[in-house]
Parts: sequence; structure tokens; C-alpha cells
Amino acid sequence: MEKDNQKIEEFFYRNNEQVNNPIIKSFLSDSKNLYLVQKAILCPTDSNKKRVDESFQSHYINVRKIKYVSNLIYFFSLDFDKKRRKLQKHTLLILDKGLSEEGGTTAIEQIEDTSHEKELDHIVGKGLLDHIEDEQLLKSLQKLTVRQLQILEMIYVKELSIKEIAQTLQTTPQNISNLHRKALNKLR
Repeated sequence: MEKDNQKIEEFFYRNNEQVNNPIIKSFLSDSKNLYLVQKAILCPTDSNKKRVDESFQSHYINVRKIKYVSNLIYFFSLDFDKKRRKLQKHTLLILDKGLSEEGGTTAIEQIEDTSHEKELDHIVGKGLLDHIEDEQLLKSLQKLTVRQLQILEMIYVKELSIKEIAQTLQTTPQNISNLHRKALNKLR
């Protein structure tokens, strides 16, 4: 028995480099496979060698299948994530875009901003509506959104520039200009 163990140890010592291969290590980690290898070392018959060879081929095929499936999962998850991010970037919420095909009201105009009402009270007030004498124009002004009315008041009553209005309302000058143009088009 001790002589058998010594023979097995010598075999593994001589073939140390091959035994340290990860596939062979995983093959030998299974007790059935280790038994077959030990049997082939102690009694090197063709049938014992053939059993080890068949068992190793089966093990190698399984390892390759597992590696293939794991690579599929890995690369599929990368592709899925790329597609999801691309779709997210493609379908951004654009608040300055018109809600209908004709343009008209934008999504940002529909959102009520209450955070700056106190700040705007001393700038805007109800100055524009107080200055209008024509009833038809007054009715048209009342149909405008609150934001459009604020912008008209700031431009025509307070005589503020587009940049100053944009800073006050915390938006872009382009947005103020677009809202001003749309308000004038509604009035016409």
C-alpha cells in the first residue's frame, strides 16, 4: 500500500506542470476521476488508460459547454445593457418640444412651478393685465398660460431683457424666446 502511494506521488511529481493545468486540476478534483487515474498509474493497462481518456474527454466537453454558456450570458448581458442605455438616450423627455404636431403648448408650460412664485411676485405682479383696455386683447391674454403671461409682463411692462428673464425663471434664453413667440402667435 505504501509502495502504491509512493508510485502515485512520483507520477504526480514528474508531471507536476501538466497536473497544475486548471482543466486537469478540475478533472482530478472529482474523486471518481482521481480513482481512475490512480488505477491507471498502478495498473497501466489499455482498458484503464481508455477509461481515464473517456472520462477526461467527457469532462473537457462539459467544461467547454459551461465556458461557452457563461460567455453567452456575459456578452448577452453587455449587449442588453448597451441597447438599454441607447434606448434611454434615444427616448429622452424633451420639455421644450410641442405636445402636438402643430407645436402649440410645450410640456414645460404644463408643469406648474410654485417654487419661484414668491420671488416673481415683486417682479411680475398683475401689471400687464392692468394696462390693457381692449376687451378682446384682455380675453386673448387670459387664454395664455401663466408662464407665457409672466414672460410678456417682464418684457413689455418691466422691460427686462431675454437673458434677465431666463435667469429669473431659471431656464434658457432660447426657451424664453420660444415661449414669447408662441404667446404672440396665440394672441394673433
